[in-house]
This record gives sequence, structure tokens and C-alpha cells, in this order.
Amino acid sequence: MKILILGATGRTGRLIVEEALKHGYDLNVLVRDKNKISFSSKSIKVYQGTPTRIADLAAAMQGCDLIISALGIVRASDAPWSKLITAKNFISESIKNVIAEADQQSLKRLITVSAWGVGDTKMEIPFWLRWLINYTNLRPVYAEHELGEKLLANSNLNWTAVRPVALNDSNKIKTLKVSFNNLPKPSLYISRQSVAKFIVDIVKSDKYDMKRPTISEN
Repeated sequence: MKILILGATGRTGRLIVEEALKHGYDLNVLVRDKNKISFSSKSIKVYQGTPTRIADLAAAMQGCDLIISALGIVRASDAPWSKLITAKNFISESIKNVIAEADQQSLKRLITVSAWGVGDTKMEIPFWLRWLINYTNLRPVYAEHELGEKLLANSNLNWTAVRPVALNDSNKIKTLKVSFNNLPKPSLYISRQSVAKFIVDIVKSDKYDMKRPTISEN
């Protein structure tokens, strides 16, 4: 199986690449700057470009069986009010191109990293987080994840939208909790490492096809 990973140079994306290599997958990655690549493997083919340009995406998708998207809206820092660096429509424009090109290349499967607090989970999150989403620069980030999910739901793709809770960089291995409709009640945090492992673990499973699991750690 060959997988195209989008967002491979991000904090979560890099871990997805590492996890996929552990499983023995061949990878294509599409990155804006090849100089930011921190990994080296004969199993990785690097394409330079952006998923918002369909010609770049089409080249990177060649021969792939599945896409994993860890695309996000980048801010200057983790502070909620920090300036957006990425275009506000970056995720949705990329997803639109993925959907269009997938039909051309007969690619059927996509797993994307979304967020807890998107869609029907907005009322599940703590009040303070909901306030931050409504009144800071987190708002366009969550709006893009929501639009991306809607685009996938109306596409011909077999998709999974993984909704992690607040991310941290812990290396500790903890028990994963998968929630639907707030059951079991999600914890507040999950490591990026756990997110990466969950996503790669479900590559060959149909358990979460056309679903939006919220994932957290006990």
C-alpha cells in the first residue's frame, strides 16, 4: 500500500510519517519546502508544492491507495490570539482538490485530522474552550475543520474524520479512549504521538469508515 501524507512537516504530520514507516508503508509526501523535511527513507518520495494547486496534488497522488491529511491552519504561536500564517481557506481548498482529483485517479480512501469541538461536538467541549473558539483566532481554524468535514461527507470518498482533543507533545504511552456522542466522556488531552498511532492503526480497518471518532487519553 502506498499512502500520500499531507501536512507531513507539521508536529502531528511528522509523527504520522514515522508511524507509517514503522508499519512498512511506501509514502508520498507533498510539502511546500523540501528543506523542511526532517526524515530520510527509501520508502518516501517527496513532492514539492501545495495541495491548493491541483497539479501539485495530482502528481503527488499518483499510485497512492489512500490519503492521510494532517493539514492545519498555522498560527504564529500556540497562543489563541496569535496571527494566522496560513490562508483561512487552506484546509477546505485542499480538500476540494483532493475530492476532485480522487475521482480522476480512482482513489477512494481518506483519513483526516479534524478537532474535538467541530460540528456536533461543539457543545461537548468545556465552556472556556468554546469561548476561545468563538472569540479568538481559533475560530477560523475550527471553521475550516468543520467545512472540511462537510465537504468529505458530501463526496464519493470513504473518509474518516478523527477528532483529537487538545494536543500535547508527551511521549508517555497512555490508554486511548474513542468516543461518539460524548460517550465515554472524552478527557481533555491527547499526545500527538497517540493521534499518529491511532490514524496509522486504522489504515487497514473499516471500523471507522464514514465516522468522526473523538479520541483522547485516560
